[in-house]
Amino acid sequence: MLDTATGKGVRASLASNLRRLRVARHLSLSELARATALSKATLSGIERGSANPTLDTLAALANALHVSMEDLLEEAAAGEIRIVRASREPRSADRIGLRVLEASVFDGEAEFFELSLPALCVHEAQARASGSRTQVLVLQGKLIAGPVERISELTAGDYASFPADVPHSYEAVRGAARALMLAYTPS
Repeated sequence: MLDTATGKGVRASLASNLRRLRVARHLSLSELARATALSKATLSGIERGSANPTLDTLAALANALHVSMEDLLEEAAAGEIRIVRASREPRSADRIGLRVLEASVFDGEAEFFELSLPALCVHEAQARASGSRTQVLVLQGKLIAGPVERISELTAGDYASFPADVPHSYEAVRGAARALMLAYTPS
């Protein structure tokens, strides 16, 4: 029998993995509910980490998402992903509204560019050198971005920083999306 802390950890991993895999496969809760014969309320509870699904439920989810049950339950061990949502207020010292998104000293190569994607367009990027990171600030639209197996959904004003030493992708959702990006590769 799992202790309370372990059970919460497994539910948290399941919640995170289920949402990530569902979004990566462009499935709404309703579509996943139809594919698994589970209710939207049940799926929502699992994604919030408040439900305790049965083995049959886990098997149905794994089958619908074309992954193993291990993929649903294992804790992600990849590099840190940081997201700063647009609603975050500037610090009081930043009277002009300046937001410091991430401060780092560069000892390597940095490329700064603007990404513009038309609606429903996907840009897949190859893995960069070990230790590389990408920083993204969404200017317009909704963007799904990040390492292929750990994508995040971002909207205008959101910022994300993630490992770029693994395959990663950028996808415009519904409408066009624009973002400023900084790609860093260490020396």
